[in-house]
Amino acid sequence: MDNEIDVLSSFLTSDNQTDLQRPYRVMDVANYIVNRFSEQGHPITNLLLLKMLYYLQAFFLVNNNEQLFTGEIQKWGYGPVEPIVYSYFKDNGASPIMHSVQYAINNNGKLEIINPEGRHLQRDDRLRVDRIVDRLYDRYHMNPFKLVEITHEEPMWLEDKDRIERGIHNIEYDDQEIVEYFNNGERWPWQ
Repeated sequence: MDNEIDVLSSFLTSDNQTDLQRPYRVMDVANYIVNRFSEQGHPITNLLLLKMLYYLQAFFLVNNNEQLFTGEIQKWGYGPVEPIVYSYFKDNGASPIMHSVQYAINNNGKLEIINPEGRHLQRDDRLRVDRIVDRLYDRYHMNPFKLVEITHEEPMWLEDKDRIERGIHNIEYDDQEIVEYFNNGERWPWQ
């Protein structure tokens, strides 16, 4: 009987409850944000989610000298986009995202499906993420396209504007250019 309880306990704690470490997978951060706003009764759009992820990554690069999540933020017509997150939520179009999604990873050549339930960002990171996304939501949820306009004024996007408008894809933001731009602490869109 004790063995059965140990096995059940192990299943409940290790497989279904995972305390993650930074840098997180981008989908874990995206799912955390989606769930947070959906549970509050204020689901967000893909556009707002993508801009939140961009500014979160910038904040952690500047203040922690490391990425919040792995992934690549690219320069698209509507500003910064993390393509993996975009692809998982694009079917929502401009409608609010109501719930998190399972996602797939390549685990040594094997496809593994990750269930978002029970995957937890570290407490300190959750507090920082909450503070930033709450400010962005409060300020821009009625007009997330204002964040598109703001990102279009940033030199990192402007330097590639012609290429973006010509339809060239896969133009990535460089962590260093993000740090250089935001390092003075005065350019955050929630201030």
